Amino acid sequence: MSLLLKYISHFKIKDLGCENQVTLNRERHEVMTRQAPLMYAAFIINMIALLYPHWDNVPHILSLLIPGIFVTVFIHHGFMEYNNIKRHKSDEQIAQKLYSSMWESSAFAIALLVWSYLLFSYEIPMLQIQIMIFLYMTLTVFAFFLMYVLPTVVLVSVIILVPSTIYLVMTGDVVFSALSLNTMFIALTVIFLLFNQYEILTNLINQKLKLTRQKQSLVEQATKLEIMNDQNLQLANIDTLTALPNRRSFFAQLEQLTSKNTGRPTQKLVVGLMDLDGFKRINDVFGHPAGDALLVKTSQRLQDILGTDINISRLGGDEFGIIITNSCQIDDIQNIGQSICDAMRQVFHLKEGSVQIAATIGFVEYPQMAPTSQLLFERADYALCYSKQHSKGQAVIFSTEHETIIRNISNIEHQLRETDLEQELSIVFQPIIDVQTNKTSGFEALARWENPTLGQVSPDVFIGAAEQMGIIGKLTIILLRKALKAASQWPDDLYMSFNLSIYDLSSPQTVLGLISIVEKSDFPSHRIVFEITETAVMNDFKQANEALNLLKLQGAQIALDDFGTGYSSLSYVQRMPLDRLKIDRSFITDIASDKHTRNIVQTIIDLCNNLNLDCIIEGVEEPEQLSILKQMGCRYVQGYYFSKPLHHEDALKFLGPKQNINNKSAAAK
Repeated sequence: MSLLLKYISHFKIKDLGCENQVTLNRERHEVMTRQAPLMYAAFIINMIALLYPHWDNVPHILSLLIPGIFVTVFIHHGFMEYNNIKRHKSDEQIAQKLYSSMWESSAFAIALLVWSYLLFSYEIPMLQIQIMIFLYMTLTVFAFFLMYVLPTVVLVSVIILVPSTIYLVMTGDVVFSALSLNTMFIALTVIFLLFNQYEILTNLINQKLKLTRQKQSLVEQATKLEIMNDQNLQLANIDTLTALPNRRSFFAQLEQLTSKNTGRPTQKLVVGLMDLDGFKRINDVFGHPAGDALLVKTSQRLQDILGTDINISRLGGDEFGIIITNSCQIDDIQNIGQSICDAMRQVFHLKEGSVQIAATIGFVEYPQMAPTSQLLFERADYALCYSKQHSKGQAVIFSTEHETIIRNISNIEHQLRETDLEQELSIVFQPIIDVQTNKTSGFEALARWENPTLGQVSPDVFIGAAEQMGIIGKLTIILLRKALKAASQWPDDLYMSFNLSIYDLSSPQTVLGLISIVEKSDFPSHRIVFEITETAVMNDFKQANEALNLLKLQGAQIALDDFGTGYSSLSYVQRMPLDRLKIDRSFITDIASDKHTRNIVQTIIDLCNNLNLDCIIEGVEEPEQLSILKQMGCRYVQGYYFSKPLHHEDALKFLGPKQNINNKSAAAK
């Protein structure tokens, strides 16, 4: 019905502003005018064929008077349409004629249907059969003669088919019922074919208009060189996949807007960077064509949300740029960002299947938080990265707090470049306990940095900064060397667990350096466990897996850290050279009160048992948590319940002469 209303609305005069619609209406009118006389002639012949054998069997009002009125109307309309073939009509007149033809045809169909039912009521078998044939043949003739005036055909078909089918089925006659239902099916098939023909006509007209406009455009151009220059300029500034402005266009507009406000800027604007969360997974699972289709749909959804007042550009990959200059929209930037994030969470329907992603956005305001185009982009990018780390799937507006963080990070980066890392970096060790034997099985080595200028710097901060600077490999080498030196003084039954960065696995030089340190160390390689996170592996699975296999060949063991918080793909777990899984502390926090959390932890423990992998639980801080984990069959545990991270000397004291932790009091926590 909605499709029908769509076609009906095209006949209204108010729609004549569309060139395609005007041309389509004219083509419909030409077809209707040219074929109408022949159609009316077919109606008359069909009616005579119906009445002639039964002339005296029904009242003359039904066999002569009413048919005579029909024939008179047919002849009159036939001559009118014939005379209109060569007459020129305005677009408004054509639209009005098409629109009124629907209701005239509907009135004719109703009258014809009532007359046929009156004849049918006389229960003359042959007449009844002829009436059915008459109705369906009339409808067929009408449909094929006016196949391009589709709304009229559909209306008349509904008026004739629906009541007649219901009436014939209710008679209880099997023959009539079967014939009516069969006719209904055939009629629907014919209408479906007519819809296809209608679309073909529409496409041909659109193509014709497109070619005409292209021809006119070529004629209007002064020279062929100017045309090529215009096209090249467009290609240089438009993203070919999404048809949005590209990266070059984005920066050109940004530079233009900020350069107009040199000196004391008066115009405010907001720059936003949006990145899709989960896009790589779509590419990996469904392939790059699906990823391209997702980008196209994303751009369309963005345009629907933001409208034409806001500039949207595709900067590359799954990153989009936004420039907002309207003051009202700038004041409402938080709500705009939230509406974008909410819309991006809605399901996308692709040819390959339905997918769901999210979006993270970073905004920055000009000139308050950034006075130049370059700084605008950098700070919007920082807001985006900050949101990905702290509030993924949300919009973050760059603020003075972020400026302070950047300044601090800059200081940290400066110190990392200039300081003596060999002297300032250190290692602490957190024990991993075997709760079945109540003994320490090993220690996890954790990095610490104390700088004379900055003081104690959080590991997350300085490791993240080192990764961004590309020097994390240097830190890893120093830390591993120190960790192995300390671990060489441990009892022979203890192992050491050491964390590797995503960038360590991506660098063949760093991996070879790690192998060299292990070979030169007094600590046996089979007692070393290298921990990696799911995110690190997923960044480049092939490279990461090759690096892990090299470490495995040296005799080291491999642990997958923070299991359950990343991709958690069992296929990847199966393909990696793993010896143990570590369940993230986020699952332990509510394990005493949350049944679902307990079920998840139990499932991972069972998985490890089935795959012959050791399972280590992180973040145990309460006796109740430990009791539940023991009941689940968990064996290896670490957390503040047993001990905080310890310096080397304290770690040796923690072990004690017999490695018995039964006498460890709360002071050891």
